[in-house]
Amino acid sequence: MKKVSALFLLVFGLVVTSLAQPSVTLLTFAGYTFDDNSFDTEYGGGKIGGGFQGGGGLEIGMSEHAAIELIYQNIKSDVTYAGFNGNYHGKCGINYAMLGGTRYAPVNEKISGFGSVDLGAAWSNPEESLKSESVTKFAIGGRLGVRIQANEKVSVRLHAQVLSPVQWAGGGFYFGTGGSGAGVSTGSTIWQFNLGGSLNFRLK
Repeated sequence: MKKVSALFLLVFGLVVTSLAQPSVTLLTFAGYTFDDNSFDTEYGGGKIGGGFQGGGGLEIGMSEHAAIELIYQNIKSDVTYAGFNGNYHGKCGINYAMLGGTRYAPVNEKISGFGSVDLGAAWSNPEESLKSESVTKFAIGGRLGVRIQANEKVSVRLHAQVLSPVQWAGGGFYFGTGGSGAGVSTGSTIWQFNLGGSLNFRLK
């Protein structure tokens, strides 16, 4: 959680210093995240179920076509994985706090394509039945989509998004503890794809 706190302190400073920028927009996210059947453990494999993903954030306009953003998204999934004493099953919250940049490509006055690249942190909140500890890791993400400007203050964005807690050498985003012997094997990653959108309200 220290990494998450550091990220939010950094972003708070950016937001404060960006108040003179041309726009501040509130983002509200909703979407569906698909199953991820790909992660491995020392004793087999695992699955992260799909489900509703929600969240919110702020977008700070740096120019007419570019912005920085701070977003938070969360999904609570059914997780099953193979451990030392058999299969474990339970609910796990997976959280993302991300800082990134967005670039808009206008089609006309109302419609723009956009792409976002985000870096930040991901952390888990597993139930006791998963025999796993909460883990915080570096994360990457990105979105491609379209923005529809309803009026000067309100817009809607539709997107395809990918989010991934990244495993570097010496550790990883995993389910299991040293005691149970279950964890993502070296070099594996978790990729979560979702389709969704955001209803956005310009505050400034």
